[in-house]
Parts: sequence; C-alpha cells; structure tokens
Amino acid sequence: MAFPNPIIQVSRQESQLTDWFLKNGFPSLLILSLIVISSPQTIIRTSSENHKLHYKVIHRDALPSRIKQMEDSITDSSFNEKDLKKAIRVMNKHQIDADFSILERYNLTEEDLIKGVFCENCKGNQSRRHGTWICNPCQLSSKTAHIQALRDYFYLLGTTIMNRQLRDFLKHYLCIQCNEDLAIIESDKPWCE
Repeated sequence: MAFPNPIIQVSRQESQLTDWFLKNGFPSLLILSLIVISSPQTIIRTSSENHKLHYKVIHRDALPSRIKQMEDSITDSSFNEKDLKKAIRVMNKHQIDADFSILERYNLTEEDLIKGVFCENCKGNQSRRHGTWICNPCQLSSKTAHIQALRDYFYLLGTTIMNRQLRDFLKHYLCIQCNEDLAIIESDKPWCE
C-alpha cells in the first residue's frame, strides 16, 4: 500500500505497533517516530499552521542528534530489559517475510540497481586490494564491506547466485570469500545486530 502523505503513513504505523504490543500482552508504550528524508538536496517546506512538522520530518544528517534528543526526553520507560528481550523474541517469532519482489513492486529491473561495494562512511565506491576493501574517496578500509552488498543482493534478487553474477553485482573480478559469506547471510537477521 502506497501513501502519498508520509505523516499519515507514520501515524498508521504507530497505531499498528501500539495495537500489536497490546494484543501480545505488552504494556502501553510511548512510540516516538520520525520521517527521515534521505536526500540532502530535498527542501522541506511547510505552512505556518504546520509548524510542528519540522520536529517530525528531518534530513538524514539530523537523525543521530534527534535520536539522542528523544532518548534524553524519556524519563520513565514502561519497558525494562526483560520486556525488551521478550518483545524482540515475540517480534522475531511473528516476522513474516515479504511475499513480493521489491523490484517488481517498484517497476524496476536489475539493470536499474547501482551495483558495487559502497563505503559505510561516505557511500563512495570501494575497490578490493590484497583482501581488503578500500574506499576510493575517503580511504576507509574494511575486510567485510561486501557483506552489506550481499545482503542487498539477497533481499533484492534472491538467495542463490552464480560466481559470474556475484562478480557483476560487486563490480569485482574475483570473489572467493564472498561465496561463503552469502551462505551466512541467508540465516542472518540484520535487524537484530
């Protein structure tokens, strides 16, 4: 279901999450939400009667400080550590994998994807040198930078991949260790890391 208005969408999601917690025997929980605009070029404008929206709609660069503000504003939590662990366990138990292709849903093809291994720091392209991924723009190095690209492949294109497809997706000519990592990702739960 697509929503032309992200305020309506996030309000619906808050309501659904509140209902889910209550239905599964958890206490009522304060749910704080944000709408994060990923493109820094996007200009966020609102009318004067909607002046409170600038607290709800932010650019991605403001996210860490806004999360800190939200954390600092919570004085009493109805969830303790035990409740939190139970909630994670129950959510994982009720997790339902999407039964649709993301590419089909958004009318995209594999050719529309931006392929390669990208830096977690600056999102620049990375090259592999002597078993290490090196970011071309910022020079950050990582032995495991390809893992996120493999996760992307797993969620977008499928759980099986031929070496030639892997090399094409990662934009790298030699992928030996990457094949082993793909098997690990299949059972990985990235939202629990």
